[in-house]
Amino acid sequence: MLAVEAKTKTQGGEHYTDASASKIQNAITVLSEMETRLDDLTSQVADLKRKLLNFAETESEKAKAEVIEQANKEAQDALDLARESAQKEASSIVTKGTADTNELRAKITGKVSDAVNIIVSSVQSV
Repeated sequence: MLAVEAKTKTQGGEHYTDASASKIQNAITVLSEMETRLDDLTSQVADLKRKLLNFAETESEKAKAEVIEQANKEAQDALDLARESAQKEASSIVTKGTADTNELRAKITGKVSDAVNIIVSSVQSV
């Protein structure tokens, strides 16, 4: 084993050997590096948090747009169905109205002939 020189150094009233001072300096260096890495990691975590929040916001906007689009499609489908039903009902009403009109015209035509006959009979009997 290597012999470590056991000289004493005085620092702040305490006595350290060269080996002890070297170990303390190494520990300080390691702690300083760890602090730097911790600061870097803290910065990376903050960046990742920002990215995650931006991603979540973007995805929620996409989901919102999809839901709105789906709701609009369903509303349009319901509206189309109601329109088609109303058009069928209107067509049925027009058909019935036409049939009723034709029936009424036929009755009127028949009554006009009857009225003419009544008037002719009345005039002849006078």
